[in-house]
Amino acid sequence: MSKLNKFKWPENVKFEPGADNDFASLDNSQRLIVFKAIVKVAANPKPRPEGLGKPLSGNLAGCCKIKLRDHGIRIIYRLVPPNSKNMDIIIIGMRSDNEVYDLAV
Repeated sequence: MSKLNKFKWPENVKFEPGADNDFASLDNSQRLIVFKAIVKVAANPKPRPEGLGKPLSGNLAGCCKIKLRDHGIRIIYRLVPPNSKNMDIIIIGMRSDNEVYDLAV
């Protein structure tokens, strides 16, 4: 069974093929933290100020991030189609400089 399937994800959350592997590579406590953060943002995933997403710019314009500062984890997602509530998780990664953003591009 996939590690994703152990959690009850909101219907508006989908994972890119690599993002499910990113989630699986986290330890159990990190998975729970990431799950809770995604569920919270999924309730209103639009970019700020309308929603809870933090919009990105540059090569990742149109995407948003969830920043788990205390844990050093970043989650990059996009709304599909734009301005909808459907989240497509692109990457979940530990913050080491800009590596997670570079990989998301």
